Amino acid sequence: MSEPRRTYRFGPVERRSLLGPVRVGQALVIGSAAGGAMVAIDRSPNGLGAMFALTAIVVAVLATTLPVAGRTADQWLPVVTSFGFRLLIGRGSNPSPAPGRGARLRAGRVTDPDLALPRELAGVELIEVDGDHGRIGVLSERRGRRLTAVLACRAETFALLDPSAQERRLSLWGTVLSGAADTPVRRLQWIERTAPAQADQLARWLRDARDPEIPLRGAPIVESYLELISSGTRVSNAHEVLLTVQLDGPRGLRDVTAPLSATLRDQLERLGRGLEAAEIHVLGALGAGALARALRTAFDPFAAAELSSLAAGDPQRDGIALHEAGPLGTDEGWDHYRSDGAVHATYWIAGWPQVEVHPMFLHPLLGGSQTVRSVAVTFEPVSPERSAREVEAAITRDRADSELRRRFGQSETARQRQAQESARRREAELAAGHGEVRLAGFVTVSGRDLTELRLACEDLHQQAARARLALHRLYGQQGEAFTFTLPLARGLR
Repeated sequence: MSEPRRTYRFGPVERRSLLGPVRVGQALVIGSAAGGAMVAIDRSPNGLGAMFALTAIVVAVLATTLPVAGRTADQWLPVVTSFGFRLLIGRGSNPSPAPGRGARLRAGRVTDPDLALPRELAGVELIEVDGDHGRIGVLSERRGRRLTAVLACRAETFALLDPSAQERRLSLWGTVLSGAADTPVRRLQWIERTAPAQADQLARWLRDARDPEIPLRGAPIVESYLELISSGTRVSNAHEVLLTVQLDGPRGLRDVTAPLSATLRDQLERLGRGLEAAEIHVLGALGAGALARALRTAFDPFAAAELSSLAAGDPQRDGIALHEAGPLGTDEGWDHYRSDGAVHATYWIAGWPQVEVHPMFLHPLLGGSQTVRSVAVTFEPVSPERSAREVEAAITRDRADSELRRRFGQSETARQRQAQESARRREAELAAGHGEVRLAGFVTVSGRDLTELRLACEDLHQQAARARLALHRLYGQQGEAFTFTLPLARGLR
């Protein structure tokens, strides 16, 4: 008799604030409405004043409790205001200054221009540091006080493993995450992305291997083969797996790049050993040219075929030049983000499965979709002391909320009971010695135009529904949200 398969369950998204279950925005809006109601009754102590006061309070309550596209009116207000302000001052469109800067000719040698990134990546620099096996490309922020390196990984197809091997892989990955707590590692992020498959390799093979007596075009057998190549590449994508490692330097120092880079090398080596133990093959840390290529193909995944052709013609080429990493132009819309030859839409994974799931629950999204997309999940290790404080506070708040509802005769909803059960289960897991991480997931889908993007979004929603994921499109924040699926470990606040 076979043993039952292990299942996993996600807790609800933590939505508490400084005021407990009441958000600060809710308190401000309802408090302002109550104040206005009191003023109205004081100035007009009659039926008209009472009607105005009641209407103001009812509108405020509805505006802060009824969601529209996943957000209430008080949550939409800062988003709409910020987006409108960016349009007003012309920050929605961002042409790159790189072409106008030109190159420099010194002593008969041409030097590359500086890297130019869009406004969403202001303050980000692409530098190189010494590694154990060569130079490593690093994304530097805050004047070198935050460094991010990227490991290229390769794993066997997860779906082809037997259930015990899948569970072992997840357990070992959990060990890697928990081992990052109380270390210099600030965040980890894995990115699984796809790019259109190349047809030029098969076409070149056809050109070289065909019988010279058969014309290149016009013959039925050749036309049939070319049609097969075309249809095959439209439904096949190349997959890439990246692991981002981010370190945060001490505050108050102007430049800690040198000591922090040494720590980064040590942490990359440690994580590499942990990933190999988890049966994930680490191909190595990306050099500056390879990291520049990863950024360029994120902004325009449809340029991957051209870059691969350049690499095939120049075997000594290591990625692309650093100044080519950024797009030549970006434009932010309310529901999309355009960069060079691609249009993107970014979603937040607002809800993870609330039922018991098996290790393969993400397969519809990662393996079943044929869209061009990037899936990124950012993890932030939490120290055991902080986890203990947070779970004790959560249990205390739950008990206080339950007692308050009991006094007023209110019944508990299923969501409230689920949150209480999650807090108790979390306390038991911490007591058993398990580590804890904060996480946030995002998905960016891409198309060559808005029509192709719309079809890709429809396909994404279908695959996400099969994976039991709730997606929210980040309207009004597409420029910033797009950076959450770049190898920068962003998205958590």
